[in-house]
Amino acid sequence: MQNDLRHTKGLFRAFYFCSVLFIVTELSTALYAQNVQWASEVISVSSEVGKKEYSAKQVLGKPNKCPAEGDSPCAWVGASDGVYGGRAERIKVGFKKPMQIQQVGIAENYNPGAVEEVILYDMKDAPHVVFHGEAAPTKVRSRIMSVTFIRTDYKVKALELVVQCGKVPGLNEIDAIGISDSKTPIKAEINIIQDAETISAKENLGAGVNSYTQEVYPIISPDGKTLYYDRKDHPQNYVNAYGGIADNIWVSERMANGSWGLAKNIGPQLNNGYGSFVLSITPDGNTLLLGGSYDLTVHATLLWMSNRQASGWGKPYSLKIDSLYTKNRFMEGCLAADGKTIIISLEREDSYGVRDFYACFLKEDGSWTAPKNLGPELNTSADESTPFLAADGKTLYFATDGYSGYGSLDIYLSRRLDDTWQHWSEPQNLGPVFNSSGWDAYYTVPASGEYAYFVSSKGSMIGDLDIFRAKLPPALQPLPVVLVSGNVIDAKTGKPIQATIHYEILPGGKEAGIAHSNPATGEYKISLPAGAHYGFRAEAQGYAAVSQNLDVKKITEYTELKRDLKLVPLEVGQTVRLNNLFFDFNKSVLKSESFAELDRLESLLEASPQMEVAISGHTDNVGNDASNQKLSVDRANAVRQYLISKGIAAKRLKAVGNGKTKPLTSNDTEEGRSQNRRVEFTIVKQ
Repeated sequence: MQNDLRHTKGLFRAFYFCSVLFIVTELSTALYAQNVQWASEVISVSSEVGKKEYSAKQVLGKPNKCPAEGDSPCAWVGASDGVYGGRAERIKVGFKKPMQIQQVGIAENYNPGAVEEVILYDMKDAPHVVFHGEAAPTKVRSRIMSVTFIRTDYKVKALELVVQCGKVPGLNEIDAIGISDSKTPIKAEINIIQDAETISAKENLGAGVNSYTQEVYPIISPDGKTLYYDRKDHPQNYVNAYGGIADNIWVSERMANGSWGLAKNIGPQLNNGYGSFVLSITPDGNTLLLGGSYDLTVHATLLWMSNRQASGWGKPYSLKIDSLYTKNRFMEGCLAADGKTIIISLEREDSYGVRDFYACFLKEDGSWTAPKNLGPELNTSADESTPFLAADGKTLYFATDGYSGYGSLDIYLSRRLDDTWQHWSEPQNLGPVFNSSGWDAYYTVPASGEYAYFVSSKGSMIGDLDIFRAKLPPALQPLPVVLVSGNVIDAKTGKPIQATIHYEILPGGKEAGIAHSNPATGEYKISLPAGAHYGFRAEAQGYAAVSQNLDVKKITEYTELKRDLKLVPLEVGQTVRLNNLFFDFNKSVLKSESFAELDRLESLLEASPQMEVAISGHTDNVGNDASNQKLSVDRANAVRQYLISKGIAAKRLKAVGNGKTKPLTSNDTEEGRSQNRRVEFTIVKQ
């Protein structure tokens, strides 16, 4: 019995010891998890090819190319590199936080093997050689060279590389330099967006869209119903004077069953023998931003617009952009859904390298401001191209070879963080469904964000390059918007009107965007990003606008709404409802959200100095008649007094209270009662 007891106690102690050992081991592993630092400053360099591309500063921070391989302007190259028998190049870099280390990682993105010596520097700037070898070509095109050693008993604050140029043919490019307190190999990580692995397999859009030639640069309309794209070398494309087949715009409509109809050449008004393509389509479907050549007497890289007319698309006209120039033969751009901002890919004096993204802003005279660089949080020394700004006005999809990726050019997502257009979230790679080991670009999404449309050569069942789509998880979708659509109509006749739609953010009345109705049907669409209270209205010559308002502060998903906009003829006897007036419950003091609406009425009266109006207040049937009558008079008088304070003569304004006596509809529902609570003005003299 005692032996059994001792045996049991021994087993318990052994189990306890093993358990403690296991816990300590796990704790030690946690305590000594790999800590990687990338170089933060260039202390000295023997030489560099350029001051932007291939400069010494390109080694700073995490890799910009690896794990992809190949040439990159976001890497350092010494000036004597590539010359047979060239001298050794040296670069010394510092780290923000000195630390004891066991490893140095050197990202050699192009022609590795030229690193001959690695020297560490301690806090007293004393050198310690941890690697010395003979430079020689390797069997790989790129790598992260890992140099490991016993943990230093000193803190490393700096590091120097000796690169023996000439011993490895071609340019010997260094993408990044890192140090680690672990011997676990340092890796270059692609910053893949969340849930990229959940993206469904891509789906070829089929023979209605794709042909045996190349289809590139798809642009989907915000409502997801129309697809514009660039088709190359097709026999139905237009031919130039030299016999060459130009790129032409083709268009396909989505059918009721979800498939895509047979694409058609958009026609000679937008296509010619010198190349043309769509860059953006506005939410209303009535304005195209175009690239290509429409006037051979001017530079081909201008941007163009075309507006829909009753008979079809109008003749493209070039945009007037201040100080527009580029040193690059290629230019792409996109128009924000609000119609007020264009993002362009340009190479200019203030670019960080090759092409950067710039913003141009619409001015009151219809021209555009000079391009403004969007800053280093988005732009790199490599090539940024094919921008697509989603309907939310914040989510930017684009292609670049300036961040770690899968191939020579990948597609990324970044979101604008404020209204300066200078601050952006860290770009995230969209993952392997959209990006491959080759060249990937051209990406577009509708306002719903449900699907992404893109170009790929992999899985092309019809031609060299086909257009595909893939269903998106929430992390890859734009921020929620409300797509408001309807018709602009004459309130008296019910006929459609060609009009300009303005929408603004309440209470301040700051314009949030502009749109246009279809000149033939009066149909319009506007995209309202969630998180604000909006007022919107249609304007046309000879009419008074009837405003609408929509509070979308709590919207959390894509929403579609129908709202017709009525325009009232400026004629004696016509009544206009002031929908964007706001009062507290049972009060007659105007809230600040009302001022933009009343300022427009004041402008109308200023423009028509003979006009006189009767302002009438109305209530629902809740409460007693006397209080309703008083409230309606007081609210009408509040509007009258506001207009008088703005300089409108009192004799031109009459205030009337009708209480509950003139309802528009039944008071049996809250919706009906809200319709009956209103302030209107009626034109009594014109």
